[in-house]
Formats: sequence, structure tokens, C-alpha cells
Amino acid sequence: MTSSWPTALAALTIAILPQGGVLAFQTAHQSFAASCSSSRCSSPVHRLLASGSDASTDKSDDDNVGPDILQPFVPALDPKYSVRGPVGEGKFIISRTGPPTAEEMSNEQMLKIVKIECNDLEVNTLVWKCLGYRFNEEEEKWEPTEVFPNWKERFPDPPDFIGMQRVYSREVDQPSLRSNQALVRSIPPGNKQSLKTQLKPIGWKGYNYKELTPNKTRRAQCANWIVFYREELFGYTVEELKERRRLRKEAEAAAEAKMREEGKEVDTWKPPVKEVF
Repeated sequence: MTSSWPTALAALTIAILPQGGVLAFQTAHQSFAASCSSSRCSSPVHRLLASGSDASTDKSDDDNVGPDILQPFVPALDPKYSVRGPVGEGKFIISRTGPPTAEEMSNEQMLKIVKIECNDLEVNTLVWKCLGYRFNEEEEKWEPTEVFPNWKERFPDPPDFIGMQRVYSREVDQPSLRSNQALVRSIPPGNKQSLKTQLKPIGWKGYNYKELTPNKTRRAQCANWIVFYREELFGYTVEELKERRRLRKEAEAAAEAKMREEGKEVDTWKPPVKEVF
């Protein structure tokens, strides 16, 4: 049975990266892509690699054809990319070390995320810090030092919420998709539209449906979660958050009881929320 092209790509990656890291993979990719320049080379993995490895956001010749699909990003295939990849080298304010800061979580930063003015690793890094992962510089690894208990139980290591490799086959992308969905489920209904509310005054009204890509969708979801964290979780201990939740539920129960006394119909269904704490 012929293996799928994502499997072939993974096999090529596994064979090369342990020997020479990203540089070796890029060199092999260039040679492989060059050998595929003829029309006779038509397998999916050949077409994938021959299409280029840069994190380009350039549109195709016909901007009206469909969404801007980002090309697979070779450096993210390196297992060490999350700890060695470029962070904070451009206009996006972020540092791997320490807890998140108010400056890192500002609306201006969120705008850069949705406008793709920072790289995928920088988005991931900010979410990791907000969740409580801390970077150990000496051992060059992320640790769940201050991660929220509920989240830590499921994700002891920081997951890739964006899909930095930008390969969207099921076998490659499933972990990123699931972790992003878990992040979204932790946001209460009242905070689901926080990003649009915060960014509309500075010029962002959301993506058009036709321009949506997995990368853009996940960036917006991460940015929305960061806004929720900034407004509702930042600066509180887990014990304080649990107490706030208890008081909120008591207030909701009291409001429902009053509505029943007044003969009003009460909608008891609530969308499921799996909070990080």
C-alpha cells in the first residue's frame, strides 16, 4: 500500500533532522524541489515541497480564487524550534522568559496577531506564558511550573495551538486542532466575542469569510483567549478564581429563582465550558 504524502514528508523529516537539524532539511528540500521542476513530478509530497518552504503570506495571482493558504513551514519541523525559533526579534513584544506582561497582552499586540504581523511561534509563546508554562533557559525547555491545574492535567507540555508546520493533514495537524479546541472551550459564553469588542475601536472588525484559513482562525481564537485571560484571569490566584466562580454561580442561581417566583420562563441550558483552572 502506498503511504500518504504527509507520511512521506514525515519520513523525510525524521531521516534528516536528527543528522543536521533544520539546515540539513532545508538543503535536502531544495535539492528535492529542484528535481521536481518538471511536469512529470506530480506526487503530493513532491508538489508540497516544490511549492516552497517559506512562511509566506503572499496571495496567489488571482486574489479572488479563495483564501490565502500559507505554505508548509520547514523550520517548525525541527523538534527544537519551540525553544530556539525567533521570538521578539521584530515589532511584536514578547520574551520567552518570565510570566506574561500587560504590554505583551495589549490590544495592539492582539491586532498584530490577527493581521499576521508576528510569527506563529510568538503567538504560541504568549499563550503558553498566560497558561503558566515557564521557560527554563539553562535546560532549554518549557516547564508547567505555574500551569492551571485542569489544563496541566491534560497538557503537561505546551501544545502547538496554531499548527506551526502548516501541514493540515489529519495525522500531522490533529494535536494542534484538539489543543486549540480545548482552549476555545475554556472561554465562557460572555467572553466569546471579546476580541472583536476590543479591536473594533482600533480598526479590526474580524476576517471576511472568504479569507479564512486554519492559520487565521486559530490566531483569532488564541488572541480572543488572551483577551479573556487578561480581563478575567490575570493577576488572580487559582483559589481566588474558584471563589469568584462560586459567587458568580450563586448570583446566577438567585437570579433564576427570582425569575421563577415572578412566573418567568428560565432557560436552564448553558453551553459547556471547561475552565483551565
